[in-house]
Formats: sequence, C-alpha cells, structure tokens
Amino acid sequence: MQKGAAFKMLSVLHKGLMMGQVFFSGICIYLVYSNSILPAAKELDKTLQVVALLVTAGGVYGGMTFFKKKLMQIRAMQTDAKGKFELYRTACLIQWALLEGPSIFCTICFFLTGNYAFLALVLIILFIFVMTAPAKLKMQLQLQISEAELEDLGVRCEGCCDR
Repeated sequence: MQKGAAFKMLSVLHKGLMMGQVFFSGICIYLVYSNSILPAAKELDKTLQVVALLVTAGGVYGGMTFFKKKLMQIRAMQTDAKGKFELYRTACLIQWALLEGPSIFCTICFFLTGNYAFLALVLIILFIFVMTAPAKLKMQLQLQISEAELEDLGVRCEGCCDR
C-alpha cells in the first residue's frame, strides 16, 4: 500500500458510509413524501419513537464511550505510529457502525410510520457522524503522535501541524 493510502482509505470509507445513510434516507423520504408507498405501521408510531430514542442514545453513547476507551488504550501502548494507526482505524470503524445502525433504524421507522420526527434523529446522528470524520490534525492529537511520526505514516499535514 502506498504511503498515505491508509488514511485516504479511512477518509473515503467514512464518506461512503455517510453517503449510504444519506441516499437511503433520501429514497425513503421520496417514497413517503410522494405517497408512492403508504406508511404501513402508523399504529406503532409512539412505541417506535421511544425505541428509536433509546437506540439512538445507546448508539451515540456506546460509540463515543468505546472510542474514548480505545483511544486511551492506544495512547498507553508502546508501539510505533503504524501500529497505533491500525488500532485507531478499527476504533473509528466500530464507532461509525454504532452511529450508522441507529441512523438506519430511525430511517426505517420513518418509512414505516411516515413521522418526520424520526428524520430529526437521523439528522442529529448524521451531524455527529460528520463530526467524527478523520482529519490529520485530529488524528495526531488523538493518538498523541509527533508530526514526524505522522509523516512516517505518509500523512502530510501541509501546515495543519505548524506551531
């Protein structure tokens, strides 16, 4: 793998996961808004609202907690930047999965009930998802690695790490 390709792949993966959520939500919105499909489970609206809130809170809290815990473990490790990056990538993927699950669940709840309140939850989750996007400076600070170690990974900062 070329230098820097691992970080680019992580960034592309994040964007792909985000776009998948946006496209799925967009298709469901179109189908409900255009009355192409009638909501099949309007009677479950209140129940699904409670479940969606719990699933969303659990996914966001679980993802953030897991990521912070994993980050502490990575920082404490006495390994090179490449080893830290491998574990960082895994932690990111798990965090994103814990965010994407509730997003898709809320979109399905919207599709089943036609209640736009579920889309508000999807927007909140997407905002959080965007905030977890990989960035070079953020990765350097989170992993507590030097600019030289970052460059050894093939990640060029181009002014973002200037002090």
